[in-house]
Amino acid sequence: MSGKTFKKAAAAVCSFCLAAAMLTSCADTTYICKSGDKSINAGVFIFYVMSQINQQAYTYYQSNGKMSEDIINEEYGDGTMTVGDFAHEDAYTSCQKLMCTMLKFDEMGLSLTDDEKHEIADAVEASWDPDYYESMGIAKSSLEQIQTALEMDEKLFYAYYGEGGINEVSDSDIDAFIKDNYVRFKLISIVKAEGKESEAKATADEYAAMAEEKSFDEVIAEYRAKTAEENGTAADDEEETDNNIMVNKNSGDYADNEVVKYIDTGMNNGDIKTYEDDNYWYVIEKLDVTDYPEYTEENKDSLLREMKTDEFEEMADGWLGDMQIEQNSDAFSRYSAEKVYDKYLDYQEDQSNQ
Repeated sequence: MSGKTFKKAAAAVCSFCLAAAMLTSCADTTYICKSGDKSINAGVFIFYVMSQINQQAYTYYQSNGKMSEDIINEEYGDGTMTVGDFAHEDAYTSCQKLMCTMLKFDEMGLSLTDDEKHEIADAVEASWDPDYYESMGIAKSSLEQIQTALEMDEKLFYAYYGEGGINEVSDSDIDAFIKDNYVRFKLISIVKAEGKESEAKATADEYAAMAEEKSFDEVIAEYRAKTAEENGTAADDEEETDNNIMVNKNSGDYADNEVVKYIDTGMNNGDIKTYEDDNYWYVIEKLDVTDYPEYTEENKDSLLREMKTDEFEEMADGWLGDMQIEQNSDAFSRYSAEKVYDKYLDYQEDQSNQ
């Protein structure tokens, strides 16, 4: 359905409703769900539907090397659902979770500060694209609901795990987490240029030997100065550089990183060794993770998130079953994935014609 056809159809429906007002009334599809006096805008639902469609379109492209000609009707998962079906259901679940966040926030007696409210308003204003959002039927108030829920979610998390929280995570808990999951090291990476692999190894051996006589920071500084001179670039004149590298050996790409695995299992604290992979020779100093308190202090929030995000999300999923949330079936039916995506295609067509 084209954008003009859709608008004409919508106008016709509204005209019919006005004419028949004495006999019946049009369904209110401005909200997707409610609980008590709270409701989630239908625009939030549309936003989530379109976000999931875009995500699935990207996944399809990554897997197939081309864009789908009909992403809505592509199979999802085991083939029992289409992408459109999944986007529709997943968007509603997201709206339910957003409602749960709002209800739990009130239940715990939390509130947003004026500064936080201003940050929400600024974030919405920065992302607001009236041509796109208004063409999709998404009002600025819907973006405000989403951004507000994100801020509420953040405060809920710290109400549980932050200082003075219900399940406060102590400094000793964080220290234990770092000890069990992190590795700390300093290193020099030497490229194995084609045909010069032996030179890279010799350089690695040279700097490893140098590290037996000087601090590793001094060795790194000398290597950087030499590299800058060879490349004709200016050396780093900073008086102090923190060369410490701290990574969670069990997280993300680091879990499969061979260099990190070697440091973790093949080195002891204080060791200085060389290591080779396909592209580099490394000179590495392994260090004690417990002897770096400034890292914990500077990264406490991100460490808390690493430790407790899964637990918090599981708990939040449990709220979904505890709260009474009423679906607006009229809005749920009206804003199908197909109709939402049609609006998006109309928007793209309008943009291309400008």
